Amino acid sequence: MDKPLSLTLLYTSNLRGDIRLLPRLYTFIQRLKPARRQGVLLFDLGQACADEVWHCRLTQGRSMLIALDGMGFHAANVAGADVRQVEAQMTMGLVDERRDWFYHIPPVSDRSITATVGPADSAARLQICLSAADETRIQGKVLYLGDVGGGQVGRVGLDLHSAPRIIASGVHDMPSGTLPNPSLAATVEFVESEARYLQKKR
Repeated sequence: MDKPLSLTLLYTSNLRGDIRLLPRLYTFIQRLKPARRQGVLLFDLGQACADEVWHCRLTQGRSMLIALDGMGFHAANVAGADVRQVEAQMTMGLVDERRDWFYHIPPVSDRSITATVGPADSAARLQICLSAADETRIQGKVLYLGDVGGGQVGRVGLDLHSAPRIIASGVHDMPSGTLPNPSLAATVEFVESEARYLQKKR
């Protein structure tokens, strides 16, 4: 009998331009990752930026995406955002109505995952919907992730050996005393300085 194939998903949502939260959130995400880092995927379900936040407005949403990319996110829901100026710089997948993100679970190539903004026809073993749902559930081959707030991280454990099934799921609140990651704090300072530069040019 084959050993069950497990996968852990961590995800955020509704960050709404709170770029100063990200260095602490990064520390918290690192704590939530299992000791065996293989088979861990990190997603953002959208609403990373908000037009009323100064750096989001000045960078047209690039500020938060650059920081999320620096945090090691695998893919982010960018539906409705203009990402043309930043997409060539990103290592994470930018998922919207036109673009999906694909991942093949090594070593077996038929165990693939697709991340989309909504359910679609897919030959993948699992399709992850990167639009926040009211609860975490699997319906057929589609995984819906329950909504989380800005200081929270969702975590889902999956078994993909045969039909995908949820082993465990939960929402974790970041403790108030979580220390910021210094490297990501420097990234945030750089992103904010770029936004200030754009502000002066106007």
